[in-house]
Amino acid sequence: MRFLVLLATVAVCSCAPQNIIYTSGSIVAHAASLTPAVTKLQKPGIKVTIPQPIQYVTPIEVPTPVQYIAPVEVPIPVQVATPFQVATPIQVATPIQYVAPVEVPTPVQVATPVQVEVAAPVQVTPYQAPVPVVSPVVVAAAPEPLAAPEPPMPSLSVPFEGGQFHSQDEANQYTFGHWGGPNTRVEVKDSLDRVSGSFAYINPLGDVHVRKYAAAPGMGFKVAASDLPEDTPAVAQVKATLAQVHADAKADSAVTTA
Repeated sequence: MRFLVLLATVAVCSCAPQNIIYTSGSIVAHAASLTPAVTKLQKPGIKVTIPQPIQYVTPIEVPTPVQYIAPVEVPIPVQVATPFQVATPIQVATPIQYVAPVEVPTPVQVATPVQVEVAAPVQVTPYQAPVPVVSPVVVAAAPEPLAAPEPPMPSLSVPFEGGQFHSQDEANQYTFGHWGGPNTRVEVKDSLDRVSGSFAYINPLGDVHVRKYAAAPGMGFKVAASDLPEDTPAVAQVKATLAQVHADAKADSAVTTA
């Protein structure tokens, strides 16, 4: 199991996003994807034995006997009266004599003449129209869910063995994931906003399933999974009819545009 986890970690690191060099003024055009939105994957074929849960038994509470405690008589304290204090006689304030204010004449200040400076004439530069700059176009291929990185296989090993990782840069690229336990996951994103990833889990029956996904602007979300239900003949016929109608409409649109 440790070898499988190490192998999956190396595969994830090798699928980490690479920095795509292009100028900030570039126009990104995302190519259309030709694969279906949902794809059936083959089951990994791994069976995990799920341990049975331990039933909890509630302990029985034994009542504690109540002991009788005789009341204790507390003597009432005797309060001693506080002696009265004799008030201090009030002193009468001496009256204040009013003195009329003396008016002081305000001195007159003579204003200083102000010198006015004449501004120099403004030179007007004739308007020049900006020169249009053609931005380069970067065509980004559509990500495919089948090309997404493989997830590490889950396990129920005791003691627990696992971990997690995360990295990102200033170009908005990131990589993160975790392994160990009943579910694992890994996801990457590049500087062109293309996201792809996968995760694996153990269902209640002990079977391991894998789901892989991819998304990009203008493409939407696509998934490939091993836990998809099998199509009945009626559903398969409807899907084939819709695919044919979609192909005919796309061909007619191409002829009209030409």
